[in-house]
Amino acid sequence: MPIFTTPQVAPAQPRVSIQGSIAVELEWALGSASRADFRDDHPVLSAVYGADPALGQQIRDFWPADLSMSCGGFMELILLAHHGGVLFTLDPDELLSQVEEICARAPADLHNLALISESEEDRAAIVGRMVLLRRSRVRRRDYSELLRATWAAVGPPWESSGKPSVEAAIAERRALLARGADWMDVTRGDCDFGAVLQQAVGGMGANGEVTVVPAFFTHLGLLVDLPNLVVVGVRTDVNGALARDRTEALARRLKAISDPTRLALLDLVRARPRTVTEVATALDITQPTVSNHVKLLREAGLLADVKEGRRRNLVLKEDVVADLLSELQTALASSTSAP
Repeated sequence: MPIFTTPQVAPAQPRVSIQGSIAVELEWALGSASRADFRDDHPVLSAVYGADPALGQQIRDFWPADLSMSCGGFMELILLAHHGGVLFTLDPDELLSQVEEICARAPADLHNLALISESEEDRAAIVGRMVLLRRSRVRRRDYSELLRATWAAVGPPWESSGKPSVEAAIAERRALLARGADWMDVTRGDCDFGAVLQQAVGGMGANGEVTVVPAFFTHLGLLVDLPNLVVVGVRTDVNGALARDRTEALARRLKAISDPTRLALLDLVRARPRTVTEVATALDITQPTVSNHVKLLREAGLLADVKEGRRRNLVLKEDVVADLLSELQTALASSTSAP
């Protein structure tokens, strides 16, 4: 049965804003625990849940079967954050510190929420979850702890790779909006919401707003209609951000071996482990100079110290060198094969 029976026409140019959202990031991170295709599409989430399968199981088991959603998502978090006034924040503490309180004062009557972006079954699950959170102090506490545990796992890569990617995407969309682009162009992403988006925007009141949320953990796209607000989630350049991280790490290692003395030092310890004194004698340089070079090579992950009796030998980390050569080959192959 179709959701829509009466066509509505979206306004020519509704009010549009571009914001970041920790709640949207968390919703995708939580939902990915139940979706292998989401994890396969995002190397960070794949690594997180691969390293901690118990967390994924905890997320999947949190809601009873009768409150499960078809996408495995935690869409109630978007509604709760909106109700608490913390939907559009990039400060995780601002959201996580208030979750229990927001759940306790969630609206009692939720059945008037349109949520035309969701199926009838998923709307019922969202409402049921929020009612349960409002009624149960234990469930609110467990919910808050689950969100904190999830953010503890995904927060570090989000801070290093995700946040810069989100901030860049926000700046790009705001620049597009400032140039007078049509609202459909500003909201465009990898997922075509088509008539659903038109219906959601057309159903807003005069004070309604469309907010585009670029999110690092987004799979393809997100659409949720709230009272006088339509949230459109779009993905950032996930692979681009991670590629920059990899190439920056590669550049640091290449810089460490670009010095002739350091390269000669690596060649010496490649043949056999040596002490700092032995290296200084072989290269005819002072021990303090050797120590400075060793420090840079150790920071690049290329050298290790191994204690053998009273000796402390310098040892080449051959696995790191192999990875370095592989990464360099991949980077050069990618650049030379590009059109």
